[in-house]
Amino acid sequence: MTLTQGAPARTDYVALAAELAERFAGRAAEHDAAGSFPHENVRELVASGYTAMTVPREYGGGGAGLEELCRAQETLATGCASTAFAVNMHVHGIAMIAGIGGPAAERAYEAIAQRGSVIAGGFSEPGVGGNWWHPTTKAQPVEGGYLLNGRKGFFTGFPAADLLFLSAARTDDRGLPEPVGFLVPKPERGVRVTAEWDAAGMRATGSHSLLLEDLFVAEEYMIGRPGALPLMFMQGVHWAWCSFASVFLGIARGALEQVVREQRGRTLHVLDRTVAHLPGVQFRVAEMRTRLAAAEAHLYQAVRAEHDTEIAADPLGHYIEMSVMKNSVCRLAHEVVVLAMQVQGGSALLSAHPLQRAYRDVVAGLLVPPNSDVTAEWAGKHALGVPVFAEPRWEG
Repeated sequence: MTLTQGAPARTDYVALAAELAERFAGRAAEHDAAGSFPHENVRELVASGYTAMTVPREYGGGGAGLEELCRAQETLATGCASTAFAVNMHVHGIAMIAGIGGPAAERAYEAIAQRGSVIAGGFSEPGVGGNWWHPTTKAQPVEGGYLLNGRKGFFTGFPAADLLFLSAARTDDRGLPEPVGFLVPKPERGVRVTAEWDAAGMRATGSHSLLLEDLFVAEEYMIGRPGALPLMFMQGVHWAWCSFASVFLGIARGALEQVVREQRGRTLHVLDRTVAHLPGVQFRVAEMRTRLAAAEAHLYQAVRAEHDTEIAADPLGHYIEMSVMKNSVCRLAHEVVVLAMQVQGGSALLSAHPLQRAYRDVVAGLLVPPNSDVTAEWAGKHALGVPVFAEPRWEG
């Protein structure tokens, strides 16, 4: 496939994801059992150009749009959900940078497309509760830049990162905290892993906890203007939440495919037929397909929305709409995998069975901020014309 006559061949990233997923699937169980980070997967992603798929073609990237990214991520997740989830942090970083443009974006594009750099984002912090535009990490102005001090949690993809996307807050002229973002080459000092990722699900994502201790960041690494971090999140949220949702949709799709394959081959000896002939199995598989179709419809409706128009008209409303979609898709994906476990029966709990890993991985979709309660509150207030972030949240 080519873009125009005479143009260089364009990569089909969904086909590439399918090829990579097949290889990654053979390693997924080992990395899950050990809780190890799949460095070899990331090396293959970089070498194949997958990590540069959304970088504009004029900078050496693939120029892929949002739908191709989501289709590719959905496919990649069927092989190794942890790897696909880690790649999302990189993609989210690119999307936020793209919304800013200018020299910082151009430097990032060059690093990713030409040198194979990988971004990990550090926005989650203890006590923030998913409100990433209110970082507690302090940015103290010093000569030539800032000293950063604070804690970061769930720093997904950190083991493979070359660039760290960090949020912090400096003090503005009124004495109020002002959020700022930095894209920093991974430093040799000033960043310390305080807890390696050891969780029930998404075990191979390398989502370590970090401590920033007097980390010097040069002024040139600031992304966007001070105070613009919330708007950056809102402008790039469709790239982040749609690609997040696609990973969990991929887990659910993989679970359905696994169950269908196995039930077609499992013989119920008392009936001398395969389990696929049981009405209960048929009903549950039909329900899985129905919920999967609903999740796909919601996701790709969001993918194909007029994002620029929505952002210009109502950035906060756009953020809320994408958050509602993400939670809806993740909830449906979780329900699909639960049904898959019920169809498969007790063998699905065995550590050697891929469904138990899918079950543990898909739960993460229900926990990635913003959580369902917060999203529902935002969506209800926004629809009713009540100030979304008014304090106190409830009176009486």
